[in-house]
Amino acid sequence: MVSLVSKIKWLFGKNSDMYPMNMPKGMLFWAARRITGLVLAVYIFAHLFVLSNIWGGESSWITAMVTMESPLFVFLDFLLLGAVIVHVVTGMAVIFFDMGVGVRKHKKVYWILTAIGIVLFLFAAYAAYYLIFVKGG
Repeated sequence: MVSLVSKIKWLFGKNSDMYPMNMPKGMLFWAARRITGLVLAVYIFAHLFVLSNIWGGESSWITAMVTMESPLFVFLDFLLLGAVIVHVVTGMAVIFFDMGVGVRKHKKVYWILTAIGIVLFLFAAYAAYYLIFVKGG
C-alpha cells in the first residue's frame, strides 16, 4: 500500500515548487506578507479582548501589567515585533513595485529589503534581551 506521504511528495519534496528553497523570492515575500497579516489580525482581536477584561478597576489593571511585564510576554512582544517588521518590509516591496521602482531589479530590491528587515530584527532582539535578562533579571 502506498502511503499518503509518497502520494503527495511531488507537492512538498525538494524538487517541488512548494519547497522553500525553490520558491522565487517574490513568492516568499507574498506568502510572508499574507501570514504576518493574519498574525497581526489575530493579535488585534486578542489585544482588544485583553483590554476589555481590564476595565474592572485599578486592581485588574495592575494584575494585567504585572503579567505583561513577565519575560514570556516580553518574548511574545518581540515575536510580534518580528511579524510587524516582516509585514512592513514586504509592504515596502509592494509599494516600490506599484510605483515602478525596482521592477526590473526586483531580486536586488528583495535582498536589500531582507537585509533591512534583518538589521531591524537584530535591534529588536537586543532590546528584548535587555528587557528580559538585564532589566528584568
